[in-house]
Amino acid sequence: MCFPFTADAFYIRLYGLVTDHFTGAGMKGVQVRLVKDSIERETVITASNGKYEMYLERGYDYLVWFHRDDLVTKHVRIDARDIPLFPDVPFYEMDVQMTMIQWIKGFDFSAFDMPVGMAVYKHSVRNLNWDIAYTEGRRSALAKVMVQYERAFLRMRREKAKERGAPGARQRKPAEF
Repeated sequence: MCFPFTADAFYIRLYGLVTDHFTGAGMKGVQVRLVKDSIERETVITASNGKYEMYLERGYDYLVWFHRDDLVTKHVRIDARDIPLFPDVPFYEMDVQMTMIQWIKGFDFSAFDMPVGMAVYKHSVRNLNWDIAYTEGRRSALAKVMVQYERAFLRMRREKAKERGAPGARQRKPAEF
């Protein structure tokens, strides 16, 4: 990506790694979409190692969406509206790691409709920081969903293996009366 700012302009470097929930491997082909004050501005696609990078400006409210057709879409919110015109530093860096999960037809993924994390500029520390209380609240709610998801995912894999007649697929013995 071309660097869109002059050397003396303040910017926020947003970068990270998108990984698979079960394996931790970097995921290729995930769209990372930047929405700036409700207007879609840019989309980058993760590299073969799952890495991405974008640049944000001060003064705007951002949603960063992570999407691929076979995965559950997730997003974070970054509120950079209160960053002063002349911050103490020439840039901020935000390392946003996102773990993705496979879509399962019929599973309730509505818990992911809200941002999984929110960052806001805090005047007290003069920096862009993650809202820990929000993140912890979301983490506990999402943990419950993930327990159900992992069970459903394993059930789906067993059913697919059984359909293929894969060796080692767990099959139930017929009841004997």
